[in-house]
Amino acid sequence: MNTQDLIELTTLHALGMLDDDERAAYESALEAAPPALRNRVLEEARRMGDLGDLLPDEQPTAELRELVLAAVRAAMREQEVERRIAAAPPVAGRIDPASSRHTDRVTAQPRLPRGPRVHPVWRAAAIGFAAATVALTVVSVNIRGTYRQLDNELLLSDLYDRMGAEYVDSMIFDAKSVKVAFSPVDPSVTASVAAWTNPDWSSQRLFIKNLKPQPNNEPYRLVVLDAEGNIVREVTQIQTTGEFQNLEIKINPATESRLAIYRSVEDALEPVVKSIDSR
Repeated sequence: MNTQDLIELTTLHALGMLDDDERAAYESALEAAPPALRNRVLEEARRMGDLGDLLPDEQPTAELRELVLAAVRAAMREQEVERRIAAAPPVAGRIDPASSRHTDRVTAQPRLPRGPRVHPVWRAAAIGFAAATVALTVVSVNIRGTYRQLDNELLLSDLYDRMGAEYVDSMIFDAKSVKVAFSPVDPSVTASVAAWTNPDWSSQRLFIKNLKPQPNNEPYRLVVLDAEGNIVREVTQIQTTGEFQNLEIKINPATESRLAIYRSVEDALEPVVKSIDSR
């Protein structure tokens, strides 16, 4: 055996994956090797067996460990059965390939090989890759579940940051919270607007999304309407950014539920958006 053979077989010998002949030949060759070469072989085998950088940094579960060990034990049992069959003496009824050379090849029994079907290194690599595949699959499933959970938590955290934790909880769980939905009057406007009111809040909330700024950065006007659609009073001026905005407004939820947003109160023709119950 050369040095490379000794290094490869050292790893397989440590895993107990050599058959009797291979183990005897390996131990004899390693014992006959000079001490310096023997130390180098053992050092290289330890280095090759360290797969820490290749495997995921994840502690396998007890179920995964049992699954991998069961696969290894099954492979070892299969090899043991093959060795016993190969070493068993002929029995009555078994077809001898030498006596069936002149028979039809379709009906003749093929001769089974006596030696290992694959090289020991390939055998070890196959088991190692199978274990790594199972481990990576488990890790992938765990990571996917973790990302899904983190994504939900980030969405909720972003909602709290944008709208305020106090208001989010009240809008979801408080029966006194009322949503005032707005609908565009100008067909060119694609903004989303909604107001939330609650008698227990010190101020009411107006949420605006995608309302484009006006020319010269003129502010919009939020107003209260009467039953006939006339402007009762101006609530506040809105300086839009075109993005999501969370604004504080002062209205009476009991009497001022009809709201509208105009480009200008002085030249009020049609509002940009109007609360749905104001029509």
